[in-house]
Amino acid sequence: MKIRDLASFVPTVTADVTGDAVYSRFEAEPDVMLIAVVDADQRPIGLVERNAFLLRMARAYGRALFAHRPISLLMDAEPLVVEADTMASDFTAEVMSSRPGDLLGGFVVVDADRRYAGVGALLDLLRAASEERSRFASDMFELAQSLEAAREQAERNRVFTEAVIEHIPTMVWVKNVADGRYVMLNRAGEAILGVSREDFVGQTTSDYFQGAVAETLRAEDRRLIEAGGVSENDMLPYLRAGSEQRLLHLKKIAIRDSTGATEYILGVGEDITERRQVEARIERLAHFDSMTDLPNRVLFHAQLDEAIEQAARRRERAAVLVIDLDRFKLVNDTLGHAAGDDLLAKVSERMRGCIGPRDLLARLGGDEFAVIQTGVTDLAQTRALAARIVSAVADAFDLGGHEARIGASIGIGVYPEDAASGDDLLKKADIALYRVKSEGRGAFRFFERDMDARIQARRTLEMDLREALHRGDLAAHFQPLFDIAQRRITGFEALMRWPHATRGWVSPAEFIPVAEDLGLIRPMGEWMLNESCRAAAQWVEPASVAVNISPVQMHMPGFVADVTRALAHSGLAPNRLELEITESVLLDNDPAILKNLHQLRDMGVRISLDDFGTGYASLAYLRRLPLDKIKIDQTFTRGLPDAPDATAIVGAVVRLATDLGMTTTAEGVETEAQLDMLARLGCTQAQGYLIGRADADPAARLGIQGLSTPRVVNG
Repeated sequence: MKIRDLASFVPTVTADVTGDAVYSRFEAEPDVMLIAVVDADQRPIGLVERNAFLLRMARAYGRALFAHRPISLLMDAEPLVVEADTMASDFTAEVMSSRPGDLLGGFVVVDADRRYAGVGALLDLLRAASEERSRFASDMFELAQSLEAAREQAERNRVFTEAVIEHIPTMVWVKNVADGRYVMLNRAGEAILGVSREDFVGQTTSDYFQGAVAETLRAEDRRLIEAGGVSENDMLPYLRAGSEQRLLHLKKIAIRDSTGATEYILGVGEDITERRQVEARIERLAHFDSMTDLPNRVLFHAQLDEAIEQAARRRERAAVLVIDLDRFKLVNDTLGHAAGDDLLAKVSERMRGCIGPRDLLARLGGDEFAVIQTGVTDLAQTRALAARIVSAVADAFDLGGHEARIGASIGIGVYPEDAASGDDLLKKADIALYRVKSEGRGAFRFFERDMDARIQARRTLEMDLREALHRGDLAAHFQPLFDIAQRRITGFEALMRWPHATRGWVSPAEFIPVAEDLGLIRPMGEWMLNESCRAAAQWVEPASVAVNISPVQMHMPGFVADVTRALAHSGLAPNRLELEITESVLLDNDPAILKNLHQLRDMGVRISLDDFGTGYASLAYLRRLPLDKIKIDQTFTRGLPDAPDATAIVGAVVRLATDLGMTTTAEGVETEAQLDMLARLGCTQAQGYLIGRADADPAARLGIQGLSTPRVVNG
C-alpha cells in the first residue's frame, strides 16, 4: 500500500492565516486532525496538529496571545514530509529508525513536484498495517496457489506491525471489548504506567485505574463501543505504580470486526506531566514576579478590572494603593544589586503581612508595588492599610550585616469617587503618589482633584531642570561666613542657584529634591563642588569655602574621588574646603559613609554638621562623626536674644562643641542684637543677611583684599 492510499486531502492554509481562523476551522470540522500550511506554490512549509494547537489556545490568555497572530508562529515548521508514491511500510520503517517521535505529530504528503497532496497520522499507518494484514489473509483464502507466499507476507506484516508498536515512544494498548480486559501493552506503555505488561495484560480498567479516572475511561469506552470513532482525553490524572501522580494524554479508537461491531479498543497515550509542569512555570512567569513571587503588572491589571466590576455589582468601594520605595536606588547603588534584590524580597514579605485576605499585593516593576483593596466600606480601612505599610517599611532592614533604612510613599485612588476604570484609577493613584514624593515622602495621600495641575507643574519643573543642567544654566553664589571674635569675613558658603527663564530664581528647596528623584544630584553636586573650588582658588585672601553635600551624594560610590579631583583641578588647598553634611547621611548606618568622612578629613578637608538639632539629631553622631564644626540652625538663632529657651539651646550647643574641639556657626543672623548675643555665648561664626546675602562674585562685592578689616555688611 502506498502513502497516497491512506492520506487524507484536507484543505490547506497559508502562513499568514490567523490563529483564530484555524481555531474556528477545527471547531467547525471535528474530524480534521491535521492542517498543512503551504506557500504560494502549494508546497508545505509547516503542519498544525489539532490537539497541540487547541491545548495552546485553551491555556489562560492563549486566545488573547495568538488569536490575531499568523499561524506560522504556532505550526510545526519541520514536519515529516513523504512522497505520495512511497510504500507505507518503507516510510514507517525509515521514520521509526530515525525520527520515531515525529510520527505523533502526523506527516504531510506531497507529489513528485513536492506540492501538497494530503496529510496522514500515526493511526493511519496502524490502520494500513492492519488492512495489509487483512488483505493478505484474504488472499490466502482466495488464492490457494499462493498460500505459502501469502503466509510469509502476512507474517512479515505481523512482525512489522508489532515492531512498530513495540518501538514507538508512545504508549499503545489494546482492550478486548467482550470481557473488558487488556490484551496488549507495548514497551513505552510499561514505562509510562510503571507496570510490566505481564501484570497489566488481563486486567480491566477498574483493576488498574482508580475512582473518577476509571469511571471516565469506562464512559469513553461505552461511547466508543456504541458510536465508534475516536475519543480523546487531554489531561487524564493517574497514579504511576500506585503512588506517583502523573498526567496522561490519551486517544482511543474503536476497531470493528467484519460485522461492524466494535471488537477491540486501541489506545495511544503519552505522559505529559513534565510538559504541563513546564507550561505551568511559563504561565506563572507570565503573571508573577520571579524575585518576590508577587503578581506582576499583567496580572495586577487583570485583577484590578475584576475588582472594579465586582465593586460595581456589589455597590462597594475599591481602592488602589501605588507604593514607591524611598531611597531604594541609594541602597542598590551603594550595596549592590544583590542587596537590592534581598531588600525587595524582605519589603514584599513585610507588606504581605499588612494586607487583608481579600487584598492583592503586586510588584509593578523596579521598586514600585501596588495593592488592590476590595470590600471598602469606610475609607478609614484604606487609611489604616496605608499607615501599616508606611510603618512596616520604615523599620530598618538587615542586608547581610548592613543596616538599611528606606521608606514607602503611597498614592491612593478610590473607586468610584476618583475613576470608573482600572487604568484611570491607577493614574489617579500615581498622581497622588507624585504629590507625596514632592512633599517629602514617607507618607500617603488620597487623590484630590487639584493634584493634576500640581503634577503637571512638577513634570514641567523636571524637564526644565534637565535642560538647565544640560545648558549650564545653574549658578554658584557665595554667602559670607563672619568670624565673630576677629570681626572679619573668613569664608563663604557656596549655594546653588537656578535662574529660570520664566519663573525667575527657583528655590533650592524646590529643585534639589527633584534632582535627587531624577538621579541628577550627582552631576549637579559634582559641578557645584568643582565650581566652588575653582572660585575659591582665585580669591586673593585664603578664605575657606563650604559646600553642601546631599545625603544622596554621600552614598554614591566614588564620592571621595570626586572631591579629590575637584581639589586637584582647582589647586585649592584641602584645608580651605569645608563639606557640610546632615545627620541623615548616617540614618542607614552605612560604615562606608563613616570611612569616607575619615578619609576626607585625613586629607585635610573640614567636615561640618549642618542644621544641628532640627532633624534626627543625636549626641551619638557627635562621637561617631569626624567633625570640625557644628552649624546652629536659624530656628534657634531667630529666638536670640529675647527667648530664654533659644539662648539656652544655643549656649549648650556652643559649650558642647567647644568641649569636643569643634567650632560653631550660627545661621540666619539678621540683627546686631543676635550677633552680640552669639559673641557673649562664645559662638565662632555668624552667617545671615546681617553679614551678607549670597552673591555670584563675593570678591568684587565684599572686597576679598580687605578681609582683615573688621566689617559687617548689611543686605
